[in-house]
Amino acid sequence: MESGLRPWGEAEVRALLCVWADRSVRERLKSTLRNKCIFQEMARQMQRKFGVVRNWKQCRTKYKNLKYDYKTAKSAHAAAGSGAGGPGRYMKFFEEVEAILLNQGLENGTEEMQKRLYNGDATAGQLQTPPGNTRSITTSDNEIIIEIEDGGHY
Repeated sequence: MESGLRPWGEAEVRALLCVWADRSVRERLKSTLRNKCIFQEMARQMQRKFGVVRNWKQCRTKYKNLKYDYKTAKSAHAAAGSGAGGPGRYMKFFEEVEAILLNQGLENGTEEMQKRLYNGDATAGQLQTPPGNTRSITTSDNEIIIEIEDGGHY
């Protein structure tokens, strides 16, 4: 399967949320329309901090989809009424996306989001790769992609 079509796993979404929660990232996304460089930086941070390899376009698409899903969940909850349960019932990671969008409880940004997503452990989710199992490839967009060997299982 082409890497651009690979569905996002839970750990990858958690990594994106942690990077998105950073105050400087949130501020830059709010104030910039041409945001390719922001998503390139987010992709680099996801790789560096969490071992998640996604390109900037994949990050931008997931970001947009999370925002859309959040708005849809809010609308579905409003239409169903308060007796139908919380809006989180309609979307996984609803509370985390809401905290980012509404700037709630994220004074420390990434660290606070890591604590939320990993039950209080601000270092959880950071993937460790054994030395010697990686190789770098430079693409035409000046991105570096790290391929991690997993013993031949793809």
